[in-house]
Amino acid sequence: MPLPMALTFQSQMDTMILDFKKGVLLGFPCVLASKTMNCLICNQATKPLNDTQFDHLYHRCEACGFIYMDPAHHVSFEEERAEYNTHENSIDDPGYIAYLERFLEPAVDPFVQEGRALDFGCGPGPVLAELLIRRGFDTSVYDLHFYPDQKVLDDRYHLITSTEVFEHFVDPMGEIEKIVGLLEPGGVLAIMTSFPPHDQAFLNWRYRREATHIAFYTLDSFRVMAEAFGLDVLFTNNKNIVTFRRVSKY
Repeated sequence: MPLPMALTFQSQMDTMILDFKKGVLLGFPCVLASKTMNCLICNQATKPLNDTQFDHLYHRCEACGFIYMDPAHHVSFEEERAEYNTHENSIDDPGYIAYLERFLEPAVDPFVQEGRALDFGCGPGPVLAELLIRRGFDTSVYDLHFYPDQKVLDDRYHLITSTEVFEHFVDPMGEIEKIVGLLEPGGVLAIMTSFPPHDQAFLNWRYRREATHIAFYTLDSFRVMAEAFGLDVLFTNNKNIVTFRRVSKY
């Protein structure tokens, strides 16, 4: 299943880029094959959600509920990095520490207590990694912008955390395939990303208005991922946290 998903993503992106170029030639720089876009998670049909306030288009899957910002509105790599550099998260901030502890206590602590850990998408200040070290984990960090050392992706881990990262993925199935491949059998993947409300409430939702937030997952979309990549759902708060265990090869 993962390979067809990857091919589906690439073929859809190729088609949309081609139509974008055609639109530019015609004088319509935002023209894309948007209404025909299938879900990047389950490959089912989507319906358009139009944000008239910011002139953005989203695609909501009618099967699993996954929502994806149209690629015409994605920011550049440089703009994305600039946005992340505005984040001021510090190990010296007790409020931020409490925020991360509210994630770790239900999502990690009951399921894995030792071993090698990776904080995937740690950002410029790897505070969560420090909390894992304090718990006794042998902890590594990876971030495309700030800690891009590919050597850590050659190892295998008993725990992978990813907080406020999945909403930035251009190719969600490709990224989770990569992440699951880094887990030891029986390893735990703990994710924090806000689950979207429905339609009009989504358009009024503050969380999706950050320019780098382009992918929004429902519990159903996470279940599709779990089935595709040999994961069991261990925990969810049905709001912004989901934890998986790797139970089989896919």
